[in-house]
Amino acid sequence: MRFSNSNKPKELCPIVSAISVIGSEPKLLVIRYLLEGPKRFNELQRLTSLSSKTLSNTLKELENLGIVKRNIVNTRPLIMTYELTEKGKELKRVFDELRKWGEKFASVEQIYQQG
Repeated sequence: MRFSNSNKPKELCPIVSAISVIGSEPKLLVIRYLLEGPKRFNELQRLTSLSSKTLSNTLKELENLGIVKRNIVNTRPLIMTYELTEKGKELKRVFDELRKWGEKFASVEQIYQQG
């Protein structure tokens, strides 16, 4: 929620709110790969090319938001998987539409020309 100069809360657009929650590149990458099914930490790291620190922080943030859950598969050796919660799975249609839009309008060349 945003505050004006008078410190009264202003309503945010739901799209802006959603992007502020899941809009970082690391979060988008993690969600994208978890939409395919549960993954172990090392598998996510390989797929996303994120550093272990960035991936760890991202997974913790997504867990705190209720989008990702961590499952202990085995205690010796400790094996954990990460998967989307029902809340996280609700993002599938959004990601499908973003993928379609990106394939149609956002080429790699365009992205690098702007940056």
